[in-house]
Amino acid sequence: MIKTTGGFLLLGIFLVVLFFNTHLTLLGSGFLVGDGTLVLTYHDLVKDAEILKVKFPNEDDIEAKTVFLDSTNNLAVLKLEEMPKVKRQPLQMSPHGLGNKSEPVFTLGYPWTNTLADQHVLIDGSAKNGSILIDLNIALDPVHSGGPLFNLRQEVVGMVLLDDHAKKGFPVEGPHHFALPVRLLKKALEAVRINATPSPPQNLTKETFISKSRNNVVLIEAR
Repeated sequence: MIKTTGGFLLLGIFLVVLFFNTHLTLLGSGFLVGDGTLVLTYHDLVKDAEILKVKFPNEDDIEAKTVFLDSTNNLAVLKLEEMPKVKRQPLQMSPHGLGNKSEPVFTLGYPWTNTLADQHVLIDGSAKNGSILIDLNIALDPVHSGGPLFNLRQEVVGMVLLDDHAKKGFPVEGPHHFALPVRLLKKALEAVRINATPSPPQNLTKETFISKSRNNVVLIEAR
């Protein structure tokens, strides 16, 4: 009986130690900016991480470190340890962002299984400027937080945030999701000395734009 009790006690101690030494893994999205070695994402995903891995659609995993954290605006910039091998067309930041009227927008959801056979998911919706953040009428999964929000001119107008992720740091309400406006994204880019001056529109079809740009959207594993 004493041996049995002692065995259970040791097992309990082992499980407690294992629990407190097991790091929680968080998953979220981000997108490449600048020369392709920097990733823009949201602060709450990476703030406590000891290890950051950025996953690409060609099945590459590249470790990264934080080079910019902005808890007030829930933004972060990561630096990849090496240049990714994927081909990509750099994303363009919108010079003006969204207006006060609702307009069509879309984002690209990272494929869950991270294999070459999978494609990014096109998620269409609508958005308009709210008092603080962009109000979204769009279907999102938690892993989509941190991804780019595009207008029909194929410009980045914001960064999508699931409602729970937005409400943790901003006094916003409503049964919908949100996005950080592009003006906040530009401030983060300026902090790491990235020129966010917009280029002339490329007038690509939506399908061509997605094909050329999807490799910018990455999955971030934070633990």
